[in-house]
Amino acid sequence: MLKTLVALMLGPWGLKVLNYYLQHDAIINSIVFMYGVLLVLAHYNYSKISERIMAQLPKPAKKRNDKSAVKIDIAKAISEGKNFPLVAGNISLFPKRLSVEAVKDCLLKDKKWKEALQGREVHFVE
Repeated sequence: MLKTLVALMLGPWGLKVLNYYLQHDAIINSIVFMYGVLLVLAHYNYSKISERIMAQLPKPAKKRNDKSAVKIDIAKAISEGKNFPLVAGNISLFPKRLSVEAVKDCLLKDKKWKEALQGREVHFVE
């Protein structure tokens, strides 16, 4: 009875997809698992690089109106922190090839980075 109920809910196309998945479930699950591992490694790589970049930030000034520019050597942080040839930000679903531009793009979307800057201007030294 449950099989009939599911068949009625899925319709003709849904049944074809379900049968295809049931026939090839090991391959499909392996691909999804490998993609997940790849994404986790890319995110871990980004977190290590962002820790190196955050370490280069000076301590916040006691004066609230001090908006001095900060210089960050991003190439040095990448060379010290890289473990994997891909990088993915906190909410990225698609990893990018490790480059200065990819790391900058991930940093601009990162909440921790915005909070650490506290409105200061950043100049990246490459």
